[in-house]
Amino acid sequence: MTDDQQESRPPPGAKGLPRIGETLAFLRDPGKFYLRKREQYGEVFASNVLGMRLVSLVGRGANRWIFAGEDKYLQNQWPKAIRRLLGAQSLSMISGEAHRGRRRLLAPHFSRAGLLGQVPAIAEVVTAHFDRWVQIPGETRAVAQYKAMAFEIAARYLFGDPGAVGLDLATLSQDFDTWVAGMFSPIAVRVPLTPFARAMSARKRLFAAFSQAVQQAASADLEGDDVMRTLLRVRDDNGQPLGNDVVVDELQLLMFAGHDTTVTSLTNLMVHLSLHKDVYTKVCNEQDALAGEPLTADTLRKMVYTEQVINESMRVIPPIGGAFRQMIRDTEFAGFTIPKGWSVSVNPGISHSDPEVWEDPEVFDPDRWGPDRAEHKKAPLAFIPFGGGPRICLGQHFAMFEMKVVLALLVRGYTWRLVPGQDLDYRMIPFPRPKSGLRVLLKQR
Repeated sequence: MTDDQQESRPPPGAKGLPRIGETLAFLRDPGKFYLRKREQYGEVFASNVLGMRLVSLVGRGANRWIFAGEDKYLQNQWPKAIRRLLGAQSLSMISGEAHRGRRRLLAPHFSRAGLLGQVPAIAEVVTAHFDRWVQIPGETRAVAQYKAMAFEIAARYLFGDPGAVGLDLATLSQDFDTWVAGMFSPIAVRVPLTPFARAMSARKRLFAAFSQAVQQAASADLEGDDVMRTLLRVRDDNGQPLGNDVVVDELQLLMFAGHDTTVTSLTNLMVHLSLHKDVYTKVCNEQDALAGEPLTADTLRKMVYTEQVINESMRVIPPIGGAFRQMIRDTEFAGFTIPKGWSVSVNPGISHSDPEVWEDPEVFDPDRWGPDRAEHKKAPLAFIPFGGGPRICLGQHFAMFEMKVVLALLVRGYTWRLVPGQDLDYRMIPFPRPKSGLRVLLKQR
């Protein structure tokens, strides 16, 4: 049935309050918000959140429809605050042939093969951070420790030696946290002293610092496998380099995309291993068997069970709650016509808990990823922690390398326990993490 064969029937749903719609209820608890709306309206419903008329779609069929529709009937979309804070020329903000061309340029440098040499550098940073972490007396908050660790890993991956191009990591880290904190502001208006206003000021400082680093690198020897020099070396189909401002926008995007999602995944891995001692023991046994080998890409490939645990942790708690697309023409889905200008959501959490795909989806079970079961292979697009389709996360392989290195070094060298009595309920926005920041006592193994 085509759009012109039936009268337009948009998905049902409320509009909420003027200007803010239902944003406050959504931000308080996205999971409960979704379940309440689903009970009220059914599998497909509309709401008014984050400045968007948003249609919620779930399931593999919905994922396939969304990912296949890129530049045909929908395009990538970010909430207004993120659009203003991310670089306008970065990969996430462009579409159509511009997006496809940019991705062709960048993809080889983010492939598994292109990242093989990064493992020792990641291990060096992780080892230094764990050495400092274990010296802290008493309890610490894992989220804060992983933030510092992931930020330095990302900075070294992007810039090589940050200090050599005039970057001060301590200052950058503060501005980065301020910048990210404003990205999920309900109203993207630059009112003084608000998180969004502070984020815009931090973005300006970050852009200036990154621009200086890019200019310094561009005027010197471009040898090196860091992302900045790689971006400065690439040439488009016409033999033209990327402009320095484009390189800066891409660096800011990659810093954002590769930091907080990794911090979230590492924190939640620590929670799951703490709650499932049998799984922790199996990871330790695998890592003890590999401990005599240098930590290289070849060693990472042997970490079969470790990877199963990482995948299962991201299935149970996806590192991002969702993503958005905007309709560029009226199109039908599941008997409803979704109008041009409306938005649709991708919901990994619902896909990852589909009982038609996952056996006992509420159970944390890394064995479901083993060769005997491999549930994910039986249902494409049921597992989407990095998205899917033409906009699947460019840094997914780096993220998996990073998480394997961190988890391997953690269980090989240290033990930890959760501080009793802390609040392990989750705050879902902007990233799903324990409200307590995950208070732990870390010691050498």
